[in-house]
Amino acid sequence: MTQTVTLSGSSISFSVDENESILSAAKRQSLNLPHSCQNGICGQCKAEVMSGNAVQGGHAEQALTAEEQAAGKILMCCSTAQSDLVLNIPGFDADTPPVRTLPARVNSVDCIHDVAIVTLALPKAPPFSFYSGQYIDILLKNNHIRSYSIASPASRPDTLELHIRRRENGLFSNMLFGESPVVKTGAVMRIRAPLGSFTLRKNSSAPLLLLATGTGFAPIKSILQHLVEHDSRRDVHFYWGARYEADIYQADVAAELVSRLPNGRFTQVLSRPHDGWQGKTGYIQHHILADYPDLSAHEVYACGSPAMIEAVQQQCETRQNLPRESFFSDAFSPSH
Repeated sequence: MTQTVTLSGSSISFSVDENESILSAAKRQSLNLPHSCQNGICGQCKAEVMSGNAVQGGHAEQALTAEEQAAGKILMCCSTAQSDLVLNIPGFDADTPPVRTLPARVNSVDCIHDVAIVTLALPKAPPFSFYSGQYIDILLKNNHIRSYSIASPASRPDTLELHIRRRENGLFSNMLFGESPVVKTGAVMRIRAPLGSFTLRKNSSAPLLLLATGTGFAPIKSILQHLVEHDSRRDVHFYWGARYEADIYQADVAAELVSRLPNGRFTQVLSRPHDGWQGKTGYIQHHILADYPDLSAHEVYACGSPAMIEAVQQQCETRQNLPRESFFSDAFSPSH
């Protein structure tokens, strides 16, 4: 049975199939509702049920508390509609760039350690646009989809840069890193974009903490380029955490971008440093606690492993006075 979801205060509505998540249905119909991780971890797709009945699926407690759920809040990425619904979605911007399905040609594939830097060329017309921090879906055969953040700046929307880590038996990873790669210069694929709401809040001048693990650097790189291009004077501190030094695969690029911000800082953190490592060791959350005991006036953007995001969010909100609405995240979970 198909249900209809209507967004409160607008004329926007869309259909949801039985057992289909509300967010998946919206994406299928090219509607970009606020979201990031799509796995019930980040909490960015929170909505309030104004009327109707929705069933909430499994999720992280930090993303949606029991109190919020009792008050009628849901996470759209892991909720299904049991009747027609009216939803109130705080922060929904109907003016975000439209979601489109379009062809993309592979311009280049360059490997750094175990990360492929892939650039895609898009058609010149109609012009494509996105916000720094958003991501794309790559549409593969047999209805398989793989999602990757855009690492390039929104000022150059006709060429997109992706950072893709090698994963054992990964569907798209094997197409890149296998003995006979399918994804190579000249290959054409279909993408759906732009998607996600891991983007800087409009008209904010709050100090920023940008946190990344692994290829979580991709959307942070796009955000840093946006700040540089707009001559931002905001306080910006970027922490990039990894196991080994080689995993911080574009440390020089990150350092150069941060150096162009008048009030920018860059900290690298390794959990398994080699002998002679002179930088920070341990985990990102330990260092931001020492550096910023009070985050009541900050905004925090965290991208990378779900474990990092959960640990950081809990610490920031319970020990560092960060307002719940000032934490933004994008959890990178491997597709299966």
